[in-house]
Amino acid sequence: MKKKLVSILLAAVLVLSMAACGESQEETPDQSETENNGQEGENSQGEAEGSGPAYVTAPITIDFWHTFGSGLQAEYMADAVSRFNESNEYGITVNATYIGNYTTLRSQLTTSIGAQDNPQVAVLGMSDILASAGVLVDMQPYVDRDGISLDGVLDGVKTSMYYEDQLTAMPFARSCTLFYYNVDMFAAAGYDAAPTTIDELVEACRTVSEENGNYGFEMLIDMSFYQEALLRSLGSEGLIDEDRQGASCLDDGTFLQMLSDWESWIDEGWCVAPTVTDGTNNMYQMMYSGELASCFASSASLSTLVEYGKESGVNIAVAPMPTYDGVGGVGGGGDVSIIGANNDEQQIAAAWEFVKFLMSDEEVAIRSEKTGYLPTSQGAADLMADLFATDNNMKVAYDARVACEDVPGCTQRSEWQTQAATAVSYVIQDKSMSPEEAIEYLKSMLQTVFY
Repeated sequence: MKKKLVSILLAAVLVLSMAACGESQEETPDQSETENNGQEGENSQGEAEGSGPAYVTAPITIDFWHTFGSGLQAEYMADAVSRFNESNEYGITVNATYIGNYTTLRSQLTTSIGAQDNPQVAVLGMSDILASAGVLVDMQPYVDRDGISLDGVLDGVKTSMYYEDQLTAMPFARSCTLFYYNVDMFAAAGYDAAPTTIDELVEACRTVSEENGNYGFEMLIDMSFYQEALLRSLGSEGLIDEDRQGASCLDDGTFLQMLSDWESWIDEGWCVAPTVTDGTNNMYQMMYSGELASCFASSASLSTLVEYGKESGVNIAVAPMPTYDGVGGVGGGGDVSIIGANNDEQQIAAAWEFVKFLMSDEEVAIRSEKTGYLPTSQGAADLMADLFATDNNMKVAYDARVACEDVPGCTQRSEWQTQAATAVSYVIQDKSMSPEEAIEYLKSMLQTVFY
């Protein structure tokens, strides 16, 4: 009930902010005539004002909230913002701020919109939640004005770009699920290749654990990523049904099988449960130290895990994610959006110039090479051809995208994902519930989330 109340309050904040946004941006006829002296002016491109979206007409500072918090991701973001600030012709200065993960950023953004103190640009996971509230800018008029073709955007990352025919998001920090493994430890146990199915993973990681005296495998709780991929490979529609009306995985046995199998791996001792706090970093540190032989992780961690592994003397390689029916996985990550709420046309125009820079083929290629995020356009992939020819890990990640479509979005996904993660944590981390009890708990929450 508390979660439902929070959702209602957040929705109310968004509605109020939309009203405030409309009031702050609306001009009366008298104001418009006074500012323009009754005549159309020209923008910096020599085109008549009023003929399309505004251009930036004077130096301006905008705020950008993102999720690139540490390591090579943080280094890339600092460099990218510096490159834009130094090179753009309009005198735009971007102030970039790391906020946290997608859930944290979306929550703080919602609050800031209600307080009329929000940024102009943000990296969003599940951008449709905010798009449905009408607070994101439709970028299509800017795309049309600047003659930009979106034909080169790769299939598999287009799902969240549009909301009700409006271009509210650009595929920015896109990733897919991968299997990371210690090559030397697997070789010592007699394996010269990564597993391709869950049965093979269980056999290999159990053997690797026994041979090397460490943990063979770890999987984080990320319901719309790793667990979603496993549910789909068992024949389920996923964490949420494609009609967005419920979760049949609770009734068809797939959620119970996935959770029961995972619990048994931990009980056998060769699989380690993720820590309750700082799970990702703790898992990575175990990979660097040799305490852990393999894990599921995002392609966004590719550069960090491989490079920091080398510094620690650990040879880490990647392979497509093993699932129950063979290699597969899902796609995910964040999109970049312009926040229309509480922002005027000059702020939005400046935000568009920054988004356009971030989504250029050259910048997409740099971002992919530096971080491990997937290239999202054919032009960027073409620029990376030489890298793919020499770096097998990057090539594996790029090729894996074909089997890693985005999960279907809906406004209930965030809350349902939280409920599912809570139930799983009771089994995997707290051990206070059995898998069967976790399923019953989730069934009791269906009415609260979906109906």
